[in-house]
Amino acid sequence: MSLLYGCSSITDFMTLDKDDSNTSAQSKKISTTEAKEAPVAEPVKVQKVVKKPLWDKKLPQNQVVSNYCKKIEKKFRHWGWGYSRCMNIKWNNVRKSHLGDPLIWTVYGSEELQKSSNPKDMTLILCGVHGDEITPIKFCFDIIHHLEKVVNGHLPGHEELEDKLVVVAPIVTPDSFFKRRPTRTNARGVDVNRNFPTKDWNRDALRLWKTRYRSDKRRYPGERPLSEQETIFQVNLIKRYNPSKIITVHAPLSILDYDGPEFHSHNHDGAQIVVPNAQELLIQMSKMANGYKIKNYPFFPGSLGNYAGNERNIPTYTLELPTSDNRKHKKYWATFKDAIHSAILHDMKKEVEVATLPDEDDVSTN
Repeated sequence: MSLLYGCSSITDFMTLDKDDSNTSAQSKKISTTEAKEAPVAEPVKVQKVVKKPLWDKKLPQNQVVSNYCKKIEKKFRHWGWGYSRCMNIKWNNVRKSHLGDPLIWTVYGSEELQKSSNPKDMTLILCGVHGDEITPIKFCFDIIHHLEKVVNGHLPGHEELEDKLVVVAPIVTPDSFFKRRPTRTNARGVDVNRNFPTKDWNRDALRLWKTRYRSDKRRYPGERPLSEQETIFQVNLIKRYNPSKIITVHAPLSILDYDGPEFHSHNHDGAQIVVPNAQELLIQMSKMANGYKIKNYPFFPGSLGNYAGNERNIPTYTLELPTSDNRKHKKYWATFKDAIHSAILHDMKKEVEVATLPDEDDVSTN
């Protein structure tokens, strides 16, 4: 059964065959006693998911989150995106950005079950890491709206989510998104996706920034790793939820990139076979997005892919939308919703046959 497609239920009705002309009447006779003792088949009852009201009331939020939702709603109107429904969503918030906006995330599934000896398959979705990549932020809200419709019975697939845990953080770097002219770096001028505490940060981050990127301000990794609130926020989400996979949405490179255990490896944490699963999902996401191109980007010092995928063996997928054009948000959601659906439901603990990767185009980022 699918989150996006309805499921059909077929009720079989039992009927008696009519007398055949070649069968004697005697062979078709049933005694009164036999008729009384014969069991009567009852129609199969199909359990329906009761629809719960959707967007009917505002959920209680603290004052900081409430004010933030008003800012988000205003931005949505500015970009022509309709309603964010921010006040109708249950948010979590612990940390603030440099300029004081709350760093929020929402959860679908039971966090308590995630702490058990048999945790659920867990998907962490991050958007708005670079504030000038605005379409990923709307894309994350589209994911949230879709999940809200599913869990409230407005779309089929509620049962599929019962053994899943999904966390969505739609605006990782709000300070840069809410600028009159959004920027890649945060309010302190740091590229949050170069600030993770990777093993090669101290050796390479600033050196490569100065030599390879000629001190490009858009890619400044900061004075030290983990110096930014937005980086700490992401690291804490990873530590708290121990994701089976991470999906991060960016723009505008028009590719699907994978960071994580090498496909020739066999084990993850010494137990479950994860790598074939990771490869299968990569190919599946590409196919469901009309053959979206897979490209192999190298690791960067301080990047999420390096920190989570390379060093911690968490399969990490970067979906690069084609553009940051605010007018194309509906097209992008229609194109990639099946790929996101497959990623959320894909069980990383399940053993699979090794899938075959399509030919990749190596990309130089020098």
